[in-house]
Amino acid sequence: MRKISFPLVICLAVALPAWAQNTDIDSLAGPQFNFGNPGARSLGMAGAFLGLADDASAAEANPAGLTILRKLEASIELRNYQEQQVFTTSGTYPDLRRTAFSHYNHRLTFGSVVIPFKKFTIGAYYHEPLRNQGTGEVVPKRNKLSGAIITDVPDFYLPRDGGGPVSKSQCEAMRQRLNDPFSCANYTINPFLSAATVQERTFGIAAAYKIGNVSVGATARYQKFNESAFTFRVTPFGDFSSIIVQATSDITAANDKAKDQNDLTFAGGVKWTLNDRLSVGAVYKQGAKFPAPWFAMNANTNFQFVKGADTTFHIPDIYGVGVSVRPIPVLTINADAVRVTYSNLVDDFVSINEDIRALGDVHKENDVIEIHLGGEYFFFTRFPFAVRAGVWRDPAHSMEFRGPLDKGDTIARATAVTEAVLFPKGQAQNHVSIGAGMAWPRFQIDAAFDRSKRYNVGSISLVTRF
Repeated sequence: MRKISFPLVICLAVALPAWAQNTDIDSLAGPQFNFGNPGARSLGMAGAFLGLADDASAAEANPAGLTILRKLEASIELRNYQEQQVFTTSGTYPDLRRTAFSHYNHRLTFGSVVIPFKKFTIGAYYHEPLRNQGTGEVVPKRNKLSGAIITDVPDFYLPRDGGGPVSKSQCEAMRQRLNDPFSCANYTINPFLSAATVQERTFGIAAAYKIGNVSVGATARYQKFNESAFTFRVTPFGDFSSIIVQATSDITAANDKAKDQNDLTFAGGVKWTLNDRLSVGAVYKQGAKFPAPWFAMNANTNFQFVKGADTTFHIPDIYGVGVSVRPIPVLTINADAVRVTYSNLVDDFVSINEDIRALGDVHKENDVIEIHLGGEYFFFTRFPFAVRAGVWRDPAHSMEFRGPLDKGDTIARATAVTEAVLFPKGQAQNHVSIGAGMAWPRFQIDAAFDRSKRYNVGSISLVTRF
């Protein structure tokens, strides 16, 4: 078996949500993004809230809904996450096997204060939609006693004289037919370890105004972003090979950690309330942009970090419409359609590989339309009690390599197949949510849980009114 070493090919000349998918370092392959609305009440209804938007979380979800609040109100939300980042860890292209690495987090994700003034309502809030800290590895799995490799890292077979990847049996047949053991070679992806920390926070001021049955609202959002993503690549023998880093600061300047970047964006919404049984809402949220350069370190750089390129992390823009229907006084049914422009994540994309850059625009991320459907049923006892449930679909949207696999010399073709191995087509996820809440005259508590194959989140919200 012949192997190719990729420390220079992969790292200087050259693996999903993705996080910072404006470059193709391995540590940013396969994570989960979620741009759902804040609040346990909304979460319990699968995030379907744009047409209802009748509590303090509307400041972020749909600011037009704030006009329904006629008392001073404050709220907070705590969420507990289990997110999974998926790496291609073994198999022979195209029959690849992927492994999910779980990341856990719990934190205060939302807090707001809303103050009404006649037909006006204003609010201030804090929202943390994204924080992910995790590690992963693509390394050979060995027997603990004998040291023998049980599961190797991903590999592929490539003809020497042109064309794309072939199967192992096709490769062996080619060698026999040509009587040349080097006419087709086996290439192994070098092992790597990854570590990444990504955080985005929003500080917003919202205002809404009601004109007849129509409310309009807008939010100014000061957004802060911090990222440090490392890929530590080693040789097949376990020796250090190189490090690739993307960070929100210049790590060549001996910074202790990545610094926050910031941007000012806006969101706008409208809500039409026909009567107490039907309301319709729509919202637009502008995605922030943050500088996030990448750096390389290996023997060719004297093991000093050298900047590879300046890139930009562009959070997706969001467009949404929703309808809320109350067929009977105790039942509310909500439906939202939300378009998320995940293609923004590959704006200003710069590959870490020269051969990949030569192929042009070959990394793609699909814009998607999420469909959210949820409901709320009230039991009017001494203290009203509500139960909630919903479903929504998160279409596949991770970054995917769609370039040709049969162009250029052997190194260029091998590099392209490596990209295809590390950035394959993603998978859609179906979410199911449940929730419950209880309200007192001046206090309310809600809890919810949203479950899918790769992303689980629990939430508790507390609201007080004055």
